[in-house]
Amino acid sequence: MERTLYLKETPGLRVSRDGPSLWIERRHTAGQRVPVRLIRRVLIAGNVALDTESLTAFAQRGVPITLLNREGEPVAVVLGCAAGLFAQRGRQAAALEDPRRRDRLCAWMRAWERGRRLVLASRLDPVTAAQWRRDGMRSADYDAWIARQARLRSVSLRRRGFFRAALQTLALEAIVEAGWDPHLGLLHRAQPLGFVRDCVAALQPDADLVWLDSDAATPDEAGTLPQALAGHFEARRPRLAALLRRLLDQFAVMIWEP
Repeated sequence: MERTLYLKETPGLRVSRDGPSLWIERRHTAGQRVPVRLIRRVLIAGNVALDTESLTAFAQRGVPITLLNREGEPVAVVLGCAAGLFAQRGRQAAALEDPRRRDRLCAWMRAWERGRRLVLASRLDPVTAAQWRRDGMRSADYDAWIARQARLRSVSLRRRGFFRAALQTLALEAIVEAGWDPHLGLLHRAQPLGFVRDCVAALQPDADLVWLDSDAATPDEAGTLPQALAGHFEARRPRLAALLRRLLDQFAVMIWEP
């Protein structure tokens, strides 16, 4: 569970960093070890001996430190000076280390994926969409349905990979621009570009719509895909970029919630 660390001026109180934890010493009391990853905010009242390694640990994770006077009034705030990006990534890593927060973020990402699938099905096949809302939907159900939709439209399955790759490139750009670590995935943990994979999975149905709407009459070129497909994606890129921004904005709100 995340914590607020309160430190008040007390004779003999010393706080130092011990690896991934803080070591808190008080006079006539056994020392206490507190994992840094559990701390979300710090309030320090009065003159407390706190080493710079501890301050660095908080700065790296984007944990704000509020300094109070002896009357308990705030007089200053200490934040990492690394323009948002480093602090954001520290916060991202800390959230993934917290099982409760990680589970909530994973459920949210799965809800995005399911929601976008239902949006696509409602547009192309309202009967199936109603059935999925009533009975639930597995990934295998969606994959079989999307393959059937491709056959009905005589659209090559080979092209789907192109639009997925285009979406992945767009997602990576958006994630890096927003300051998040592209490798710290929720559902694709311990995988290269894990967070990018998460976002692509969530918005794959929107890329599938672009794919299914591509001109079936345009032949695939030998060994490549026609330039027309790139133009087709570019024409719809603003909508996908807007969805990505909305997804990342929600992620930012959730990751900073207490």
